[in-house]
Amino acid sequence: MGIPVKIAAASTLSAVPMVYGLRTADNLRAEITILKPEELIDTFAAGAVDVALLPANLVHKLADAKIVSNFCIAPAKGEQGGVSDEWGVPTEAPVAALWVAREGVEPEVLDAIEEALTLGVERIYESLLALNECPKVEDYTYLTSQVDYLFDLTKHKALEAYWKKLKKATAHANPG
Repeated sequence: MGIPVKIAAASTLSAVPMVYGLRTADNLRAEITILKPEELIDTFAAGAVDVALLPANLVHKLADAKIVSNFCIAPAKGEQGGVSDEWGVPTEAPVAALWVAREGVEPEVLDAIEEALTLGVERIYESLLALNECPKVEDYTYLTSQVDYLFDLTKHKALEAYWKKLKKATAHANPG
């Protein structure tokens, strides 16, 4: 049967494998909304979805969002530009997009989502086939060499440092 959940993801090439995993998962009954990266924050903030793949430079502004996956979208080591540009995220951001959920999403749902994301990332070529009968070699090369999908401790620490830097750079109101 599967577990019901509302999920939002982006209409970007880098998100294709993960969306494929969500759509083909056996134990997840998901209503998946595909939006432009800049529309995702408002959709999540409005409560229209339970889980979303959000631009990482904005996640820290959402009080009810918690990071819920070991998957993300980040530039592969030594790469810059492409992934960040695709998501409208500054190139100095260590991660372009993160999976977040609001409080109250059941652990079983999050486990099912993690399994689905694993499936998608492990089957990049199949995800491109599902999108297009004749996938472009450039798309496969991009997804396998320029995108890093694992949200490890190093990326997590780099992202927290980046968020601290953003908070310090935020202009404070002049009291006088």
